[in-house]
Amino acid sequence: MTDIQFDSVVIGAGLSGLAVARNLLAKGETVALLEARDRVGGRILSRSANLAAAPGYDLGPAWIWPHNSRMLALVSELGLPLMRQHSAGKLVFQDQNGSVRRDLDFSTMGEALRVEGGLARITDGLVRNLPNDVLRLGHVVSGIEASEAGVHVTGVNASGAFMIEADRAVLALPPRVAACRIGFTPYLPEILLHGLKSVPTWMAGHAKLVAVYERAYWREAGLSGDAISHLGPLFEIHDASPDPDAANGAALFGFVAPGRAGKDCDETRLIEDATRQLEALFGPGLGAPTDVLFENWAKDPFTATEFDTPDLSGHPHYRRLSFADRPWTGRILFAGTETAPENGGFLEGALEAAERF
Repeated sequence: MTDIQFDSVVIGAGLSGLAVARNLLAKGETVALLEARDRVGGRILSRSANLAAAPGYDLGPAWIWPHNSRMLALVSELGLPLMRQHSAGKLVFQDQNGSVRRDLDFSTMGEALRVEGGLARITDGLVRNLPNDVLRLGHVVSGIEASEAGVHVTGVNASGAFMIEADRAVLALPPRVAACRIGFTPYLPEILLHGLKSVPTWMAGHAKLVAVYERAYWREAGLSGDAISHLGPLFEIHDASPDPDAANGAALFGFVAPGRAGKDCDETRLIEDATRQLEALFGPGLGAPTDVLFENWAKDPFTATEFDTPDLSGHPHYRRLSFADRPWTGRILFAGTETAPENGGFLEGALEAAERF
């Protein structure tokens, strides 16, 4: 059990939490940054198909858009190379009966940009610039007690129970996760808890698959790698090759159709069905990738809750969150992309929310 005084304790070391910690440190505050996972990044997750190679395939978000001024400024500051999402070639369309067309001149994400080597290079870069004693991985927060004097944050880590005292706590995690996993003392009014649980976590109920190949067979066939399917299990597919020329680790990625992922789904069967679908969409050879990477976000307890399984009919409208009741006023603050009014749910929204601190 530890008992240390900080100006701020930031809960969640995803993109927003890392940016919040950096901003507070720049103002001269003392900060403890707690992350439940054994890695930083939150929903930013880049992996390699080869354990000896650097990460390159994004299993969470992948795109930065030309209008994302905050993200572009951060990428420039960190000196990371960008590449344009590959879009040259025909789009593939599959209807609900499995019929396939490969003759559509349409690009769904042609303006999108990607970080060469994966988006985790951004969060890794932010970590490298933090003082050594700020980040604490494997710290699962289970309780926050607020008083007129500050907050007590409690939880468990590899050594057992911990407690951290601070003037305030910044929740840089999905509001639903905070409401479902953290106990608040004094108890939050039911209307406040309901309000937190009603904030959708964008893409929380989904899964993502990356299939790696020796060559970009789809490009050789005049296809872009873009595909839209009304059959599934993948409903949206794009080229995921980690370098512009697909010379090193050509790949496709696909989002699993809502309802096909989840904590109880048969992942082995789902992956088999997805690779067969890729062959049906793009042609012979695509059913036998050299590697498959898969991340089921719907069963990640630090991303999704029981409220995140239904499909969202459209992109949610987000707003700032705050507690007006004492003793929570000024003691619990919210960051995270789900609290960004203009860019909520996106990477840009994570940085937008962090600008308040």
